[in-house]
Amino acid sequence: MFALGVSAIPPTSTAQPFTGAWSFEGNSDGVSSNPLISVSSASYTGVNLLAVNPYTTGHAGLGANIQNWSTSVCNNTEYVQFSVSTNGTAKMTLSSLSFAFARSDAGPRNISVRSSVNGYSSDTYTQTVNTGYQTASIGLSGSDYTNRTGTITFRIYACNPTASGGTLRLDEIKLNGTPLPVELVSFTAKPQGERVQLSWETSWERNAERFEVQRSRDLGEFLTIGSLTAKGTTDQRQQYGFMDEHPFDGANYYRLKQVDFDGTTEYSRPVAVVMDNLTPSLEILGNPSDRQAIRAAVRNLPDATYRLTTLTGQDVLVQSGPIQVDGSVTITPIQPLMPGLYLLRAEAATGRIVQRVAVE
Repeated sequence: MFALGVSAIPPTSTAQPFTGAWSFEGNSDGVSSNPLISVSSASYTGVNLLAVNPYTTGHAGLGANIQNWSTSVCNNTEYVQFSVSTNGTAKMTLSSLSFAFARSDAGPRNISVRSSVNGYSSDTYTQTVNTGYQTASIGLSGSDYTNRTGTITFRIYACNPTASGGTLRLDEIKLNGTPLPVELVSFTAKPQGERVQLSWETSWERNAERFEVQRSRDLGEFLTIGSLTAKGTTDQRQQYGFMDEHPFDGANYYRLKQVDFDGTTEYSRPVAVVMDNLTPSLEILGNPSDRQAIRAAVRNLPDATYRLTTLTGQDVLVQSGPIQVDGSVTITPIQPLMPGLYLLRAEAATGRIVQRVAVE
């Protein structure tokens, strides 16, 4: 019998996408559709909103009118800026940026877009500007925009107006992406006698309702065999455990289905355990143990003898009980154990195993 476990498992995400939006309906505030994500207000560097009628008819509803663009060559010092940020320890993957833009007759003839992911060093979008509204649609991909924490900032630059009073008109800025509501640090599966112990840990959670434990024989169809309530929303590490009382003979593949309160789901990558009738195993239960008894899960160790020693090799007198239906055995010392570390040895015709035992 052996277990194949993995840690630091990236989940396969089907999380609900989010949108950060700046609609300029009488103000420059941004709005996020997801509590995991915050957005800034749009700000203006080197330029400003029109003092009179800063918001007039736009692409949809009202739009912003921005003036005082330099009539000199493009200098990348005048821009409209907006940001998106993760809350707590959430992560985000950005997928696209879109916005509508136009100009007055004397307004800027060219725009470009840059972002903070590379220090605003290169353009992700460039376009000439017409007097009628156009729509920019920019795909965002690659590691710079994937599983990010913190803040990502975008700047829209404009240049080449025929007069500084000419305006750039902006409307309906939308930044789309996906938040990651649970960070799965580890997910492992270990045999314990005739059962399989599943353990997992999260570093933080947002809006998490429950974890469903799913099992498959062949990585094809996964069926739910149990469910645990999630913590919900927390920035603290959380540990969970689930026991599969009736695993398949042979291969067992396990995965987690994490379900949020809004119905969003994510799946972990699977881990595997193979249950056979040959390989012996010994697993200490409740380690550290108390001073009165040591419980262990055994498999394929018929008629085993048990020996407990200190780390220096000194024998400790113990008695072992019969193997229970769940595959566990209780090792009872003649005298209560002193706190510390011990070695438990199990020996049978099928093999010999040593496990370290901590006693509190």
